Amino acid sequence: MFKINITHRTRIIALFLITVISYGFYNAFLPITDPVESNYVLSAITMLTHNSWISPMIYDHVWYDKPPLTYWALMICYKLFGISDFVSRIPNTLIAGASVSLMYHMVYRIKQSVPVAVTSAILLMSTLQFWYISHAVITDGFLFFFSLAIFGYAYLAFTNNDKTSMMKAYIAAAFAVLTKGPIGLLLPGLILLVFMVLQKYSKANKDEVSLLRNLKIAFTPLGIVLFFAIASPWYIAMYSIHGQDFISGFLGLQNVGRALVSEHPKFDVWYYYLIITPLALLPWTPVVIYQLRKLNWKESFNLLGGIWFVIILLFYSIVATKYLTYTLPAIIPCIIWGSEAIINLLFNPNLSKYCTFLVTLPFGIYTCILGIGVAVSASDYILEYMIIVSIGALIFKIARHYIRTYSQLTLLFLLPILALYSATTISVTPILTSQSGIQFTSYIENTNQPVFVYGGYYTSVVYYTKHIPTQVYLNKTDDERWAKARNIMPTITKDEFLDQLPNELNAIVIVPNRNIKDFESSPAAVITKPLGKTNGATIYKVQDSISF
Repeated sequence: MFKINITHRTRIIALFLITVISYGFYNAFLPITDPVESNYVLSAITMLTHNSWISPMIYDHVWYDKPPLTYWALMICYKLFGISDFVSRIPNTLIAGASVSLMYHMVYRIKQSVPVAVTSAILLMSTLQFWYISHAVITDGFLFFFSLAIFGYAYLAFTNNDKTSMMKAYIAAAFAVLTKGPIGLLLPGLILLVFMVLQKYSKANKDEVSLLRNLKIAFTPLGIVLFFAIASPWYIAMYSIHGQDFISGFLGLQNVGRALVSEHPKFDVWYYYLIITPLALLPWTPVVIYQLRKLNWKESFNLLGGIWFVIILLFYSIVATKYLTYTLPAIIPCIIWGSEAIINLLFNPNLSKYCTFLVTLPFGIYTCILGIGVAVSASDYILEYMIIVSIGALIFKIARHYIRTYSQLTLLFLLPILALYSATTISVTPILTSQSGIQFTSYIENTNQPVFVYGGYYTSVVYYTKHIPTQVYLNKTDDERWAKARNIMPTITKDEFLDQLPNELNAIVIVPNRNIKDFESSPAAVITKPLGKTNGATIYKVQDSISF
């Protein structure tokens, strides 16, 4: 039998294509959700409308929320392919494929092992948080890619005394700063400084590591020049156009402000990421925990990985504003440790008995949990989910007894994983619809009357219908700084709404479920009647004009 010679480049391309195709095949049916995705989509559309490639905009106003890289990616896709749900998800699908390929490439260079490198790529592709973020229209997929590049190239630079690798890390940091802001450089920079100091005293082979040598590598002049050449033009342009408003709005509120004042106080608890991180690594959390017990923390890779993981979790635990996506880059070393454990478990006769408990069983439980979630959500696709997952489980059961090579292992992992996530992607559409303004299109798209959202907002309504609703602002407990930054859309107070509503015959009022009691106990309920109901809200229509 002839043997196929698979090259390093072929694996990179294959992993990219597998990820992009499997992640992207159902994207056309995933609606844009609120409140996060719709902001990025509408910003990119607004910027295109105004031909504004420097200043981020939304609702025809400059918005200092994020740097421009994600907006640029969306704008380019809209220019090339038009505006649609599918096109909106192309940038994150492509960067997911690039991240999986880069994971393989970096691990191969670091570990010099094809099985560990390929398994790392597969584990990343199948990790819950990465799968979720790669399907979402947010900045974190791009930040993960650049963080992975910083992690890998910086490690190679220190290990091989390689300034070229450090220059690549600086380039990645520049794009991270254009993706998320100064944190794209400051946090990795802090991690690498701590690593350099600890490495000097923690070398496993007791050879002296020169701190001065590492500092020279870390602060290579050409790398610094490349960083500023890539990252600084946008910041300089924004300051020259907007002056102090940019400094206070972007650097002040959106960066320093997030660290000091919680945007969502109910999530500002110290243990938030202690819960999120084990969930983020599913279904491979048991494998990672198993491997952690065996690591030599003085070995340079494990030392950097441990510092990377701990500092990212510690930093975002201290920061006041918490989002479940913030700590995604922390899983990078965990993925690599997990892949080493799986290779060891599957091909070490003395350890193979643990494979069922650490690999197969958690994956089976994870599949069942997702299935229960699909069933509880009353998805129309529960039957399809069960069929596809059953096929994947059958493949795993049959193939498990015939594994003889690493190529067969790759197929064993890939096929059930692709079946599971394909089935899940098909099944989540009803859940996403309940979080999207698309559920209101039939009530809004053919009306010329004003549309109000009572105590909330659906930016995606603007994306789907071109109507710009007016927000009726109810929450008086928000920090005024965040309220002002978020409420760029047309906004009125509850009192203004009650005064205005009698003069708005046939106006539409969307009331999210959480505000139904407040609305029905208000005078507005007297002159409105229910027009319809969705999973997320009740739609009312103004009937007559009686003053309150």
